Amino acid sequence: MKSLRFVICILLATLIAGLPILANDLPPEKEEMVRTGMTLFGAALGLGIGPFLNPSPEGTPFSDLLLISIPAAAAATATGALVGRWIAEVTLAREPSLLFSPFLGAGLGAVGTAFVGGVSFSIAFAIAIPTLDVREEYWGPFNYPQAVGMSFIAGAFWGGLLGVPIGAVTVPIISVYMGF
Repeated sequence: MKSLRFVICILLATLIAGLPILANDLPPEKEEMVRTGMTLFGAALGLGIGPFLNPSPEGTPFSDLLLISIPAAAAATATGALVGRWIAEVTLAREPSLLFSPFLGAGLGAVGTAFVGGVSFSIAFAIAIPTLDVREEYWGPFNYPQAVGMSFIAGAFWGGLLGVPIGAVTVPIISVYMGF
């Protein structure tokens, strides 16, 4: 009886060690499609959000708005592409079930878009403060490095808040497409 249990334990240990090799048969063309799609989706989302990351007051000339919006949109597009690829890689590595994927997606979306929002809004704020000709009390009392740091925190908060529903929808779509 003891030898039968010993043989069963050895067989199970051998099978368990081999399961990751057997289970990692994801189709490479589907994986590449997910990576490409998420990179493009992240870049498009960043490009769409970039122009709204403008701390300019009402009545700012259009040339000043462009001076702030174009670098912020470029930063949001670049970081959005990186974050989209990161979310795709994590999702493909974790292989979440359809039940777990909205929770994983909400977390990944929050972290990823917090990064995008923080970087983009702080760039917009860092350009806007010395560039715009506004009344002195508009920005309030502050020093420049603290203001840029606080703009990173504000952008990260709003970006993370926006990313929760986006990730909660996107990762289940990947999960269904890949058949996890």
